Amino acid sequence: MKKHTQFAHSDVNFNDSLPGISKDLLESLLAHNFPGRDHFITFYSNQNGGFFDGGAYIYREDFHTIKPGDHNLFGIEAFNFISTFEGQESARLLSKLKIIEYRTTAHKVNAKFLKENIPFAGDAGDNDFWLNTLTGSINYTITNELTIHPKTIFIAPDFRTFCDAIRGSLKPTREH
Repeated sequence: MKKHTQFAHSDVNFNDSLPGISKDLLESLLAHNFPGRDHFITFYSNQNGGFFDGGAYIYREDFHTIKPGDHNLFGIEAFNFISTFEGQESARLLSKLKIIEYRTTAHKVNAKFLKENIPFAGDAGDNDFWLNTLTGSINYTITNELTIHPKTIFIAPDFRTFCDAIRGSLKPTREH
């Protein structure tokens, strides 16, 4: 199901969202007030996850100083859905609960990290984008590097900035 989305770039093709979640439920899941919280709640109350047909990309350089050797370009395959009932599934989307279960079982990620972070999106390589529910920052983990204490890559200062930076195509390459 294609729905109107809240992305700044018009070339983003975001589909197959589940119905939005009640704001009351989202507010109860996000106990702390952090930058971008209202945007996250609005986003997920309008659509619960979604798949980026044709791909989606984010460049850290759009809002962060990149040094040589830093990761800059990240692909995004989908936003995960938040289960609203036991056993809820989607043909194209992963649930937040399934990702947490897998990261706990397969990679022994610690409970404190999982309590403070929500795996809200992923890329085609099974890596995750996490919303830190204390600071609002968006971070990324490389799955094959996950441990009890995950090393994260800072992506964006908050959910709104993250969403505004998502584009449906790559930037043209620069001539040097």
